[in-house]
Amino acid sequence: MTTLLSIDNVIKEAKQKGVDFGKGDPYNRLRYYTKIGWLPHMSRQRDAEGNIKGHYPSTVVDQIVLIEDLKTQGLTNDEIEGKINTKNKLQTIISGITSKELRNQILLYTMLVLLILIVSSEMGIINLGKSKDNLRNSVNSTNVEMPNQVVAQGVAFVPNNQRSIFIKSDNIKANSKVYITFNQDYSPATRYWVSQIKDQEGFLVETDAPVASNAEFNWWFTN
Repeated sequence: MTTLLSIDNVIKEAKQKGVDFGKGDPYNRLRYYTKIGWLPHMSRQRDAEGNIKGHYPSTVVDQIVLIEDLKTQGLTNDEIEGKINTKNKLQTIISGITSKELRNQILLYTMLVLLILIVSSEMGIINLGKSKDNLRNSVNSTNVEMPNQVVAQGVAFVPNNQRSIFIKSDNIKANSKVYITFNQDYSPATRYWVSQIKDQEGFLVETDAPVASNAEFNWWFTN
């Protein structure tokens, strides 16, 4: 619902936003802007005191600010009218897009399209995807490789001024995959790796330089 402002309040708010009406009568200027189509026509409304006065939509305040800015920039009346028409068209489009009626229509059409698709799929007219049976058969017929399970895990650290540590584990195999994640800074070293894996004994973690302080890391491996 559009909020209406009396012409007095319109002038007041425009002045608060920096509009300088000069020495002339602001009322006459607004009437002129209305006459040439830069502002919408006023409507007669009864104010709080019971007096019948002209009222503008509240949006005209920003319209007046725009007009005065364009005049300050030295634009001609034709150029100003073009800017205003462009702005009004854009506002009309935005108002139409955001209107409740349009949202309701979009929702209604969307539900109708979904209903048509569902019915068409049930009747075999279109195929929205694999059926449950086809999907189950597809899964059963595909050789899916299950991810390796973690066999063992733990926390260790490379000691201060050292560049390697051997982690003991009876469950490890020569072909196990070992993963390392440092929780602390291991500078001045910049790289680390697992250099040895001994079957049923453990694995060796090395860095490319001795660490400056105890550097904690998490480890785990899979078979």
